Amino acid sequence: MNTEKKFMLISIRDNKLKVKVDQYNPENNDAFQNTYMNDAPIHEELGLAMQNLLFHVEQLTHSKIPGLCVDGFYRQPSGNSEIINIYAGFRTETTCPINLAVRVNTGKDSYEWLERLMEDLSFCEREALLYITKGKRFESDSFITVQAN
Repeated sequence: MNTEKKFMLISIRDNKLKVKVDQYNPENNDAFQNTYMNDAPIHEELGLAMQNLLFHVEQLTHSKIPGLCVDGFYRQPSGNSEIINIYAGFRTETTCPINLAVRVNTGKDSYEWLERLMEDLSFCEREALLYITKGKRFESDSFITVQAN
């Protein structure tokens, strides 16, 4: 089955991955959404890919917050464009004194780093796909396998 995949959400919390993917199978004109979650720790390269988005958080907020980490992003269709929400926070073991979201509308906002943002999102998605389908993981015996049906 040859399905087209569109990542809607990639989230990392407590070093664990959660992904929502919209899928479309043109052979039978079927669309559906899958959610993948795994208790295995993420591979460090996925975490580093996600932290590339910190550049965009800093650009969009016009500030740098030491210790801020990107937790994930959400893509939301909006007409002929999409709204991209990037979530970040500053967390300690017991608290989260800073928790924020930045938003870019790809069809309306004039964000000068939009091309780089799209490349950074794509990099996160490629890493997440390796984690989900190829078992790329860090210090773990178990991983998710995606069935072809």
